[in-house]
Amino acid sequence: MNAAGLDERFRRALLETIPCAVFIVDADGRIIYWNRSAEELTGYQAAEMLGRTCEPLRISETDVPDAEVVAAVCGHVGANKSTTECRIRRKNGQALPVVRRARAVRDESGTHVGAIVALVDVSAIKQAWQEIDSLRHELAGTSRFGELVGGSEQMRKLYEAIELVADTDASVVIEGETGTGKELVARTLHARSPRKEGLFLAVNCGALAETLLDAELFGHVKGAFTGAVADRAGRFEEASGGTLLLDEVPELSPASQVKLLRVLQEGQITRVGESRPRNVDVRIVAATHRDLAGLVEAGAFREDLYYRLRVVGLHVPPLRERREDIPDLLTHFLDRFNRKYHRALRSCSPEAMDRLCGYEWPGNVRQLEHAVEHAFVVTPRDADQLPATALPREVVEARPGRHRSHGPGHAVKRTADEKQQVLEALRRAGGNKSQAARRLGITRAGLYKRLKRLGIEA
Repeated sequence: MNAAGLDERFRRALLETIPCAVFIVDADGRIIYWNRSAEELTGYQAAEMLGRTCEPLRISETDVPDAEVVAAVCGHVGANKSTTECRIRRKNGQALPVVRRARAVRDESGTHVGAIVALVDVSAIKQAWQEIDSLRHELAGTSRFGELVGGSEQMRKLYEAIELVADTDASVVIEGETGTGKELVARTLHARSPRKEGLFLAVNCGALAETLLDAELFGHVKGAFTGAVADRAGRFEEASGGTLLLDEVPELSPASQVKLLRVLQEGQITRVGESRPRNVDVRIVAATHRDLAGLVEAGAFREDLYYRLRVVGLHVPPLRERREDIPDLLTHFLDRFNRKYHRALRSCSPEAMDRLCGYEWPGNVRQLEHAVEHAFVVTPRDADQLPATALPREVVEARPGRHRSHGPGHAVKRTADEKQQVLEALRRAGGNKSQAARRLGITRAGLYKRLKRLGIEA
């Protein structure tokens, strides 16, 4: 016997037995049936609701429904368009999250005669998901060190090295590929040092011409060159008592290298256009994506300066060598972009995570950050997960990556990879150097220096 063959007594018993709130409305939207579970869920008795619309419940759909919550109640998400997450207002004024499932009823001629509506209390399910989210973020927090994110063995070794070096004034060279987070390492080093109350300043040595770089680093006096209308302190003086990061230090000219060596040896600088030396008290941290020892061997960087700078060397591993950190980094970026774009995306889909963890990431953490932000922008506002289809095309279409060797030819391989990266950026930018520089995360001047060093004619 099917449901149509049940007599009225069984039909009513069935509606009363269903463990969720059920009510029926006629063609005018007025309630003609209100079961006991509806009384318990809403606080309204049947006598109070029969003949009325459901306006007292003030049913409203949530801005961003939780797919997991809907799926937990109704199975496959999206199978029924009439299933949605809502909020209702109970008789006592309490707001309650529910999943609403409605079904229109028509007679033999197809005329709409009413609807059956079911409401399921999902407050316990939502609380459970919130606790899961809280635990996930708490676990991600244990993989943080200052501004750095990642709990892999490579990153933990880096954290230990930073801890050992931070309390000293030793000069440090931070090496790592473009986009690995070398400046964040320098900032973390400063934040954990006795100099943390002083300034942290960063100068990109590859972004300025030699004459401007000297004035930027050492300062100048009025009239020292065209445009020098007043005395100005350089970054060494400004950072006195704190930390100065010299990013891409191999880009310093031979003359600037000699001046930097004097700062390290004597703690003194001389402003451009001035002969009187000035004392400075600054910790110097240098950073580069190039093989500095190899440059010394090739005669492209002063050996005495190298040893003065590299009292301690720190290496930041590329992202492809610490793929286990990608979920933690993803959580970090999701939090950041949820705040920036006023969203509530909880995670990414399993397929998206597979793509993220399998990609080679030639641009490292910086490229991952840009990929996540790209996905945020193109993901529909009613979604609560980043789908794989929202990721940049190069990530979606890439073949699964393989770990690269670090044998004797690694430095040569790194240079070849860097050259390929620059050529790809130029190709994608249609030859526009400003756009290519932005893709690489460097200035236009820095790009020209890199083109010259790599022997690229463009």
